[in-house]
Amino acid sequence: MKEKNSILKYFGLVILIIGICLNIKMYLNQEWPTYLFYIICFIGIMQIFMSLIIKKINVVWQVFWSLIPFIIGFSYIKFFVH
Repeated sequence: MKEKNSILKYFGLVILIIGICLNIKMYLNQEWPTYLFYIICFIGIMQIFMSLIIKKINVVWQVFWSLIPFIIGFSYIKFFVH
């Protein structure tokens, strides 16, 4: 059986791994806990579940939903972090 939502699943896995690595880095450096890293992990998990629950998603929508966390994260850093 051919996998239909592999783009969304793999981007979700990458985002989840990035969130876990940032969480580990935060605890090792004894930095202030921010919930942004937990939100990143949650977004990755939601993308994986969305790819498993919804059987057929158009490729354009998969790319759109995969790039949204990166766009939001870049915008947050660009406009709100001084």
